[in-house]
Amino acid sequence: MGIYLVSVNLTQNGTYADRYENLLAEIQRGPWWAETGSLMVCESDETIDSFCDRIFAPWTFDETGDTAVVFDLESGEGRSKGRFHDLSLYNIVPWVKRL
Repeated sequence: MGIYLVSVNLTQNGTYADRYENLLAEIQRGPWWAETGSLMVCESDETIDSFCDRIFAPWTFDETGDTAVVFDLESGEGRSKGRFHDLSLYNIVPWVKRL
């Protein structure tokens, strides 16, 4: 089981509302907390890779414009997905793996 911090930035396009709604539905399957629309903390029985595979499905995430980072708050692992313009994330947290 993991406790995941998820930060997302979805591109505002014609499918934004549907993708955002679907992404939230995937994240909110278990206990969760969200202070803003782009940062959430949730709990899942899945490994970090299984969790990311599920929440970043094509109907929730458009990797041509969206960006996201997931951190496992217990193990310290991190994953990223999307089209990053500022790559300083990988200098600050070099253990984050790109999906």
